[in-house]
Amino acid sequence: MKTKELLSYGDPVFSKISKLVKAEKYTEAYELLDVSEPPKEWILELPSKTSPDETYRTLPIDIMEGAMKRLFGGAGIESIQQPIIVSDKGRFSVTVVVSYYYNCWEHKFPKSVDGIASVTCNDILLMELASPRASTMAVKNAIKQIGGFLGKYLNRPVEDVEVSADSSEIIMSPADLAKNIAQKIIACQSYDELKTYRLVVFDKKMPPELQGMYETRLRELAKTAKMIG
Repeated sequence: MKTKELLSYGDPVFSKISKLVKAEKYTEAYELLDVSEPPKEWILELPSKTSPDETYRTLPIDIMEGAMKRLFGGAGIESIQQPIIVSDKGRFSVTVVVSYYYNCWEHKFPKSVDGIASVTCNDILLMELASPRASTMAVKNAIKQIGGFLGKYLNRPVEDVEVSADSSEIIMSPADLAKNIAQKIIACQSYDELKTYRLVVFDKKMPPELQGMYETRLRELAKTAKMIG
């Protein structure tokens, strides 16, 4: 079923909230948004990555963003912070923080919400898959804060996502991954931003040439930062 058709299941709530907003009953509109449950047609029940015998409920990202635009007229990603990459005993974690804006109905309410998500993997070759997954999860975690209608109460704990080494998705070869990281190193505009790639660059699977490029770029940015300071 297409997103537009799925969104239509939320029309009863959309209509009630719209009437409250037009009447400038903003507090009541937010309260209704918070206490309303999402239509059952929106809800996906998926196996838990951390507890294989359990499931968790979630909403598709396209439904969540579509509902935001229906509710507020305008909404979208305001900013995505540089991913934070951590390595621990051969496992890697990517954490992403996203700021999501929306056209709130009344000035006293916030105009944006932040979402954070982490994705773990046990092979550096899966890092390229982890970052976009973390970004999507962060957007969902930001949106759901706005109300129950958007999935706030489907699952109390926020679950990290694990990217398995047995993933059926296309995995980049070490050479392609090194090339991709090299492009990111070149694109880095600050010393602190570049340092977030250190653990990946100095992984034993990465070529020495990449490490040399990293060190050279690090010195360049350190010198620039010193001149500015």
